[in-house]
Amino acid sequence: MKLSEQITSAATQVGDFLTFATQDESGLLSVINDILGPVPQPDHPSKLEERAEAAGMIDVIRYWQTTDKARSATPEEIQRFFTKSELDSISEQTGLSEEATMSMMCELLPRCIRRRALHMSFTRPNPTPIE
Repeated sequence: MKLSEQITSAATQVGDFLTFATQDESGLLSVINDILGPVPQPDHPSKLEERAEAAGMIDVIRYWQTTDKARSATPEEIQRFFTKSELDSISEQTGLSEEATMSMMCELLPRCIRRRALHMSFTRPNPTPIE
């Protein structure tokens, strides 16, 4: 790594720390939800699941959907799930450095997917039988 890159990286890390960038989740969650699309209705295709299938991550997504306090995503999973241009855009939209974006994405994506699953009806409720 060049000296100028080391200085830029150090300055970015200090900036992230001083602005509490890694503690501000709301902006990042909004951007993630925009990319993942609306929470689908039963029997409608899910943009999230289509993306997971394409990335070969459907089992990982199912785990996150069904598990409270799931493990964090790995940087490799984030890079498989999101394109480089999407990650760059997320960083730009939130004002986070690339390092802070990746760190927060690893923590927030599983939680975001779990929250979406909790608000999603996977089956229609059974009507109450008449006796």
